[in-house]
Amino acid sequence: MDISSLLLTESEEQSVNLTSSWNFETTPETPQFPADIIYQILRNFQYCRSSLCKFLQINQTWCHISLIFLWNCPFSVSLKAKNSVLLIRTLLSFLSEQEKSELKLNLTCYESNISKNSTYNYLDYIRVFDLKHFRLSILHWISYLRNNNDDDFFSDSLIVELNKIYKDIPINYSTVNLASEIISNMLFRKCGNNGLQHLVIEYDDIITSNYVISKNIIYLNNDLPKLVNFDFHYKLEGNFDKNLLIDRIVEMFEIMTKSVKNLRWLEANIEHEEHRLPKIGKALVEFIEEQNNLEVLGINEFWMYEESEIYRRICKSQQKSLKHVRFYGMCNFKELIKGLSECKNLITLELLRISKYDSNIIPMNDELESKGLSIKNFYTCEVISFDAPEITNYFIQIINMSNKNLKTLTLTHVTPDIIKTLVKFCPNITHLSIYFTFYFDLIPDLLSVLLTSLPLEQFLLKIDNENSESTIYTQDYWNKIAKSIPDSVIHLGIDFKIEKNMLDMFLKEFVVQYAKKNNNLLKELGFLWDPKDFGFISHSNLEDAKKFIKIIGKVEPFNKPFYDIKLNIPHKKDHLLSSFLSCKKG
Repeated sequence: MDISSLLLTESEEQSVNLTSSWNFETTPETPQFPADIIYQILRNFQYCRSSLCKFLQINQTWCHISLIFLWNCPFSVSLKAKNSVLLIRTLLSFLSEQEKSELKLNLTCYESNISKNSTYNYLDYIRVFDLKHFRLSILHWISYLRNNNDDDFFSDSLIVELNKIYKDIPINYSTVNLASEIISNMLFRKCGNNGLQHLVIEYDDIITSNYVISKNIIYLNNDLPKLVNFDFHYKLEGNFDKNLLIDRIVEMFEIMTKSVKNLRWLEANIEHEEHRLPKIGKALVEFIEEQNNLEVLGINEFWMYEESEIYRRICKSQQKSLKHVRFYGMCNFKELIKGLSECKNLITLELLRISKYDSNIIPMNDELESKGLSIKNFYTCEVISFDAPEITNYFIQIINMSNKNLKTLTLTHVTPDIIKTLVKFCPNITHLSIYFTFYFDLIPDLLSVLLTSLPLEQFLLKIDNENSESTIYTQDYWNKIAKSIPDSVIHLGIDFKIEKNMLDMFLKEFVVQYAKKNNNLLKELGFLWDPKDFGFISHSNLEDAKKFIKIIGKVEPFNKPFYDIKLNIPHKKDHLLSSFLSCKKG
């Protein structure tokens, strides 16, 4: 069986050409590395399936270790229909005869004569399970069966395939649920001694959300004790029974609370027009309190405004382990800050989608006066900040309490008072992204005050000046901004409206001169647009800039943080490598 074809997207499939019969005889040119060295090499390619599939051909050791990474998360992407069918059929070959009979009994189009002829026990390598992509693969497979195993069902166009599948969805609801339940239960039971470590549940726009929280997830508590990472992103829609869906989510958290105790990463984001879902909030908080070593937490503020003790309970239960926190749509700043001040190892605070604020929650500075925050990264995005002095005050409070700890700052809400606070309390910022939506006439002066004393390595400036008065944006205006950039900056990004001739001058007279003066320290310059495409910069000035600046191109989106939170869940290398001989046939 061509294992590589099971795990590739369309573009990756085109770059790999493996035959079903492999020659594992090592050529004289092949380096002879110990297995643990090969393992370390391939870890660098663990997210590049096309490369891993090429490594399959080198020899048997490389093949085996490549499979460890390839099968770590077989449903990490949306596969083409053909690949989905092959993958599901491979997994079905590991079903017991009883499970095959049960599936045949309830799915008449299923042929249970698939024999297990695999060289390796792929189930032993599965550590990550993405329910959405798994169910889409099941839907591919069932649609294929209902088309009488006709290979014409497979199309070169993913769009055509999806159109065929959409037609089958109404008759496949119950079938998909049943097949998903049987196969996923089998997967979890047989995924090796180390068990499932990462579970992903996302809202699925093809198989409607009414079925995503199905009983095969709710009753999997006995198969999830090794779970380390749980991503739950869901959307409650108005065309379904809201109370039923809420009850299912609550039941899921309540049952997982009994067996899942060692999460290190929890992300629970539920979109709903009412925002406040206290039943879910209560179950979620109790689930969090049962965790022994939670490091990364991202959640909505589900609970009601008056339930202020929720923050204290969350933070107290994880005060020694919590390192990265992300809140969606949060508004009770005071209680949040009080709770986070108890977390002594906190590194990152992210506040996303801040659009409403409860004016009844009054700041009490005396409660926070003696407290501090250990955060090094403070990141805000999607802040609708007009006429919101309370948000300004709490941002100032967070910055003040972070003090010299703060190294990375991304703000989409900037005022003169916030700038003054940064200057006074935060001298160690190295990565700065700021987004001005007001105070356009003050920006050059504010930047001159803020930037000159900072040891900046990375600076992104965004100004929402598309509709503002253009008369203030003179050459002197931009010159002053350019001169405020400290000599330490290595990566510079700009995102604002500027006249073509002024941008050309800005690049030639200040950015290039800046690079020359600092011995080519500036390695990267990013624009909102591609300067080559729209003629914002003359060809000669652009070529001259390239002599001193290594990378000139488009700036990264503003809402992408400088830091990258990744929880490294290592493979159990010793177990997997030691099983190398035992997992082979013969």
